[in-house]
Amino acid sequence: MSSVVTYCDVLLPLALPQRYSYAIPFDLVEFVRIGQRVIVQFGKNKYYSAIVCDIHHRKPAFDAKLIDSIADEFPIVTTTQLQFWKWMSDYYMSTEGEVMSAALPEGLKLNSETKIVFNEQYNGDYDSLSGDEFLIVQMLKAQREITITQIQKALAKKHVYRLLKPIFNLGIAFTAEEFVPKYKTKTENYIRLATVYEDSKKLEDLFGELNRAPKQCDLLLSFLQISKQTRFVRRAELLAKSGASATILNGLLEKKVFEQVRVEVSRLGTFYEDSGVEINLSEAQQTAMNVIEQQFDSKQTVLLHGVTGSGKTEIYIQLIKKQLEAGKQILYLLPEIALTAQIINRLKNYFGSVLGVYHSKFNLHERVEIWHKVLSGEYKIIVAARSGIFLPFQQLGLLIVDEEHDSSYKQADPSPRYHARDAGIVLANLHQAKVLLGSATPSLETLYNCEKQKFGLVRLEERFAAMEMPEVKLENMKFILKKGETPKVFSDYLLNEIQAQLNEKKQVILFHNRRGFSSYQMCKTCQHIYKCKYCDVSLTYHKFQHKLVCHYCGYQEKIEQHCVACGAPDLDIIGNGTEKIEEEIAAQFPKAKVGRLDLDSVRGKHAHELIISSFENHEIDILVGTQMVSKGLDFDDVGLVGVIQADMLLNYPGFRSHEKAFQLLTQVSGRAGRKNKRGKVIIQTNSPDNYVLHAVVAHDFNAVKAMEMQNRQQFHYPPFCRMIQLRVQEKNVIKADKAVLYLANAIRKLNQSEVLGPSAPLVSKVNNYYLRDVMVKTNGKTKDLSSLKIAIRGILDDMKSNAELKSIRVLVDVDPA
Repeated sequence: MSSVVTYCDVLLPLALPQRYSYAIPFDLVEFVRIGQRVIVQFGKNKYYSAIVCDIHHRKPAFDAKLIDSIADEFPIVTTTQLQFWKWMSDYYMSTEGEVMSAALPEGLKLNSETKIVFNEQYNGDYDSLSGDEFLIVQMLKAQREITITQIQKALAKKHVYRLLKPIFNLGIAFTAEEFVPKYKTKTENYIRLATVYEDSKKLEDLFGELNRAPKQCDLLLSFLQISKQTRFVRRAELLAKSGASATILNGLLEKKVFEQVRVEVSRLGTFYEDSGVEINLSEAQQTAMNVIEQQFDSKQTVLLHGVTGSGKTEIYIQLIKKQLEAGKQILYLLPEIALTAQIINRLKNYFGSVLGVYHSKFNLHERVEIWHKVLSGEYKIIVAARSGIFLPFQQLGLLIVDEEHDSSYKQADPSPRYHARDAGIVLANLHQAKVLLGSATPSLETLYNCEKQKFGLVRLEERFAAMEMPEVKLENMKFILKKGETPKVFSDYLLNEIQAQLNEKKQVILFHNRRGFSSYQMCKTCQHIYKCKYCDVSLTYHKFQHKLVCHYCGYQEKIEQHCVACGAPDLDIIGNGTEKIEEEIAAQFPKAKVGRLDLDSVRGKHAHELIISSFENHEIDILVGTQMVSKGLDFDDVGLVGVIQADMLLNYPGFRSHEKAFQLLTQVSGRAGRKNKRGKVIIQTNSPDNYVLHAVVAHDFNAVKAMEMQNRQQFHYPPFCRMIQLRVQEKNVIKADKAVLYLANAIRKLNQSEVLGPSAPLVSKVNNYYLRDVMVKTNGKTKDLSSLKIAIRGILDDMKSNAELKSIRVLVDVDPA
């Protein structure tokens, strides 16, 4: 045995500035691999699962501790992922540990304080367990929940992690994080035709045999009608649609005409098999696809700029199919996965079991399972929200970023504050994969990259099946007020158009980007406005809860009958939210079925799917919603979209407000008239002369692009510069002001950038922390940005060595949204 000591550098899931070196015991040297988890002691008594990043013989300057044990037989993280994590920590000014913590599912992160919970549903045996493993199970049965530290003390052993692995594998216990959202696989009975009857002659003979059993014959006909798109039909659906009884179905099962299979269904509630249905592209779609493939010869990244309803998804599907034929994996990013059930259903129906879905609504046990299926290559296609870029792809060939302009791709908190589109392009480059960005309203940064020939550009300028773009009308609400009428939520014009659509059995979407019932509660006598006690923001009234709620920290107050400031009983609810819109539109159209789609209405695991499904099935006539109604929805019978108050979008502070307003209004307008008949959009506004609204009416993206690019260049904003925001968080306002002034002055002394601030943001206090900002601008050159980041890191390090400032928390946001 060699006497040369082997070391490994590991990454811990903590906000630490560096990797740490540990010695590998001689008996484990041949088993340790880069990308594996190893259990290491960090600090006096705490143990963590760490990722091995490097194996070497370089003796560190300190006495290295031994790793405790190996947690995995094979690596769970690829070397490409480790490169990606390193790039992300450097670019977004976070630590590698923070990136690791964001990337790995909680179920793959263990430490000595992790709680182990007994699985009450386990009904297997314990014959395969060793003596110590069985003792752990006995402890779990008695106490139901124990920590790893307690196990170590009870067994008088330090190395207990290897004892837990078989217990986890058998499902006897779970970590607390995995177990809290109790996961139980959902299965349903599906019916399929016996293979022998796929032969048309034998099927014809079967109908002859069933002449004496007309009800069974009718059921078979119903099955064949329902199963045109897929071989499998849900048992409950077959019985409901055919009107047959379970006895008749059981008779066909006994005759072996049908086979019944118990299938694990997806969380979207449907079992899918590759339908094999071919998609026929229109001439415009085929031309666009050909140009995309041509541009991929010379460009890694291509933008598909297609108007709403142009059929971008069909092009995505064809490109995915070609990548599958080449043996590659595909990552399909969507801005908000919970709102795109329609797209997921469509893709699953086409590609079947090689497609997986990954997002935050999965519990942690499910996320670990998906992680391993991507790593093994079982999942060839992943549809995901922004966190999908962290999955362990082995053969990534194509990244699709749908609605690439959407701000949901930007992570706000915690660190790393990455943008999934930008980070995804780097990930694809590491894999030598191609990137397709898709949008009807591309971001100015993406268009700038196209103009600079960094990205390719393909346009799709007509709607699928030659459908016309919707007719957009502006309704001047200021004119209504001038006439002396009482302020209204809905204009008469909008109400009349809604009634006309309902008369034609069409559906209506009403968009209002503020949830809750009303914006705030105010005393008419003393003008006191009820505010959050922890944040510098008014409380929003939620009628369903009958409470005032803070949308920043979650603080709630009950509704008072008398003003807390002056005691007067004259309290009023001011402003409109989606709850109020829903209530008032239901009063206007009592015979119509009204639904609501916003964050409050989709808190349940499948609530969003139920609402979307109800709208698809005409169980809802009028759907009221926030920006959720603009994303990933494709309905045949929406004849009208109404925008209740467009000025909220136009007047929001920030240099991107007009760009975002145009994008959101165009996207929500695109929900109207996607099939059969031209749709209509009515935008209510007090600013009918605003150029953004005129561009929406004319479907003139280039007008907004030209104006915004001119303004951005003149005032030096992205894409003509790069920005870094530093936000101070501190409970003491004097300390916060002092720290942000120190930061601003120190960065100004660098003479490397333009510094804006210090300033207080629009909401200057959240959850009892005062917020202060410094915005730093530099030119777009990567070298200068990198140099600036190094200098800022040095300033932040200096703050930590300053007795007065070392406790101050500074959040760094590179490329803020």
